[in-house]
Amino acid sequence: MMAASRSNATARDTVRAMFSAEPRGSRWKRRAKTIPAMLCVTAGAVVMLPVIVVSAAVADLLRLRLKFPTVRIALFLVQYAVNDSVEILLAGPLALVAGFGRGLRQPASIRRHERVQAWSLDVLARRAERLLGLRVEVDQSSLDALVPGPVIVLCRHVNLVDASLPSLLYQRLGMRTRGAIMGELLADPGFDLIYGRTGSVFIPRDNTVEARRLVHHLANGVDDGTAVVIFPEGRLFRPEVLCRALVRLEATNPQRFARLSEIRHVLPPRPGGVLALLDALPGVDIVVLAHTGLDQFASFRELARSVPLVGPIRCTAWRIPFADVPAEPEPRIQWLDEQWLTIERHVRSVASPGDSRATTSLAPG
Repeated sequence: MMAASRSNATARDTVRAMFSAEPRGSRWKRRAKTIPAMLCVTAGAVVMLPVIVVSAAVADLLRLRLKFPTVRIALFLVQYAVNDSVEILLAGPLALVAGFGRGLRQPASIRRHERVQAWSLDVLARRAERLLGLRVEVDQSSLDALVPGPVIVLCRHVNLVDASLPSLLYQRLGMRTRGAIMGELLADPGFDLIYGRTGSVFIPRDNTVEARRLVHHLANGVDDGTAVVIFPEGRLFRPEVLCRALVRLEATNPQRFARLSEIRHVLPPRPGGVLALLDALPGVDIVVLAHTGLDQFASFRELARSVPLVGPIRCTAWRIPFADVPAEPEPRIQWLDEQWLTIERHVRSVASPGDSRATTSLAPG
């Protein structure tokens, strides 16, 4: 009885945390625009799919792109829209089943939403592999580092594609994920409705205090089957963003600048969210997730020009016992910087495509 009460209490805290950064009126005003827009776009895309495919094929032929990258991207985007619309259409019935929305905070409702989230991610992963050539490979030592849970996952951020990478890896390993998602993705109604109900939080970029509080709430209800994901860089890597970040760091924290001045492939990690998670989840191990294969694509548009991709996305992960993490804030920031310097060295020395190391493919079958 007491265990059930604690579970319900943590679930209530999680749901409150999801929405406290945004007034209810603003939330529904936004959804009144995004939901109809997505449903209309999806319906139009499905009805016009033959025209879209033929037009994309003609465009590819005129440019002598015989692997039809435009067709592949168009089909993937239509699939994404369909998935998003399915999530929207299921969100209502799922709320009704959960006592007309009153039980959304209950563990059973969260599990139902997690199944929808897992279905959508699996479908998109299959389409990405078959249409875009996006394959994920993980060496065995990294697979061993990912599990067991619970874990805090720190991942580098290069391209929009890698935002789903930790969820895909852990889903294939039978674990669930929740994460700190940038607030801009609230414009995607599928993310808004489903991910917000499974324990993830949407982080406002311009409110540091609220962002740290929301990150702290990611710890609510975490169990052995949970991976809590955060991207410490806070935004996508871009050379110009790195330059600005280093200039700002030199002016505000010369000691950190001295440590990180040689980085060229990662951004300086922002410690606030990581420190909040470490405080919220004492005793939980940390997994650092690095990947290569997307660095040459600064945007989705650049990636689109190169599909189907030839090389895989290669993931490397290492696990750090919580006992090895410093206890005080400043040493923890130095520890975090050292992890990012390790990622930097890994990216610089990444093996060539001909590398013969044993890897496991996590591309859908």
